[in-house]
Amino acid sequence: MKKIIISILSIFLIFSSCTKVDFGDINDNPNGAKNPSTSSLMAGAMMRYGTLTGRTYLTVPTLYVQYTAQTVYTDEMLYNTEPRSWYGYYVQTLSNLEKIIELCDAYDPNKPDPILLAGGAVENQKGVALIMESIIFKRLTDTYGNVPYSDAFNTQSLTPKYDKQEDIYKGLISTVKEARDMMDAGKDAANGDPIYNGDVASWKKFANSFIMACALQISNKYPDASGYAAQEFNAALNDANGSIEAVGDEAWFTYDVPHGYENPWNAMRPADYSLSQEFTDALQGNNPAADTVLNPTSNTHFDARINVFSSDPTAKGQPYGYELNGTAAQMSSNIWGADPKYPLFTAAYSLLNRAEAAAMGWTGEDAKALLKQAIETSYASVSANWKVDITADAETYATARVSDTDDIDIRQVIGEEKWVALFPLGFDAWSEWRRTGYPNLKPAVNALNDGAIPTRYIYPSEESGLNGENYKAAVQDLDPQEDKNTAKVWWDQ
Repeated sequence: MKKIIISILSIFLIFSSCTKVDFGDINDNPNGAKNPSTSSLMAGAMMRYGTLTGRTYLTVPTLYVQYTAQTVYTDEMLYNTEPRSWYGYYVQTLSNLEKIIELCDAYDPNKPDPILLAGGAVENQKGVALIMESIIFKRLTDTYGNVPYSDAFNTQSLTPKYDKQEDIYKGLISTVKEARDMMDAGKDAANGDPIYNGDVASWKKFANSFIMACALQISNKYPDASGYAAQEFNAALNDANGSIEAVGDEAWFTYDVPHGYENPWNAMRPADYSLSQEFTDALQGNNPAADTVLNPTSNTHFDARINVFSSDPTAKGQPYGYELNGTAAQMSSNIWGADPKYPLFTAAYSLLNRAEAAAMGWTGEDAKALLKQAIETSYASVSANWKVDITADAETYATARVSDTDDIDIRQVIGEEKWVALFPLGFDAWSEWRRTGYPNLKPAVNALNDGAIPTRYIYPSEESGLNGENYKAAVQDLDPQEDKNTAKVWWDQ
């Protein structure tokens, strides 16, 4: 009898294993959106990126470029060697944007989809999504080196390959050109865009300025005026759509505090960070040759931007690398509060890039004229966006800095002025410092690593175990070939 029961059970299992069973909606998420709203995906991705906060996503690079100093918890200021997550970039940011692109690519104009079209014209939605993706991927590769890029959204693989940084950069430039050229101002603007409100002309200017920044970032690998980087720079510079060169062209995040979208600095404790003395000495124009001065720049002129950046423009900052002893100037509430705007890409940065390209002989533009215009535009921008009018001081300071180039290499002055104009954008300033060497920053004493200012983040801890083969291949492209924060990425080698 026992044998008969076992046989019957075996037959049943064999039969059932060959039969397709309809489980109905058991795998459906009752709380999930049935038809994704592309405008919601867009807004979610942009605001998530614009509100990323904490040490890894906000404060660490401001420490590396000595905008700030830690008052008590000094581990990042001393270059601790912990791995750092990239989860915030890939999840609900890049993934949201990739979903928009996927839906736009699948759109059939013969079967209009009112839900998709509610987000704006397909080409404009896709164009903005592609540009925003490229912004995030640039930060990722600048921060780590080789990263998942072309394989990042491959749902068939749990172990995405890491693309080489050179290929990523060329992909970014190509993608942003494609995005710029597909967008059409005569069609409905993309909805859910908290930066430009879908304005096509503004995004096209942004695209060209972004391409120029990418081209300069790889200029040490392609230095020739006839080389790849210079060609891409000039193509963007001369594009009929123009570039960011006025305050009204700039890209800023505007926050919606009542709905929980706050300036990312507001989540940090002000008492944990001071402005560095290196930064305040540079802005106050303290003579860098003086014994008690920590100014890492050549500037000896008072820079009125300190009235916007500092809680006390007359106070010293905290000497970098040391715990706070007494009091020091902090970042002002103009930047630290819940609702101040936060920059993504400014006209001053775009103009300084053009000044540098001119100084390198890549273009026929006037480097000194662009340097002066950039500084004056920076003064106008911080006055307009952070509500402290310093424009009356702009021409005097800009003229003085241009005069400095009679005795100092203009590329040094441009690099130093980028450091100031990019404040508080630590990631961008860190990339510029690694590439140019300006300003002349000194490592913290008693550093926890090799005694050098970090040149990258260490890959997330799970990558070596869960994606080991691709992780090891990526490390081989670093110099030295070790997953350390003192290794150099491709464009820095």
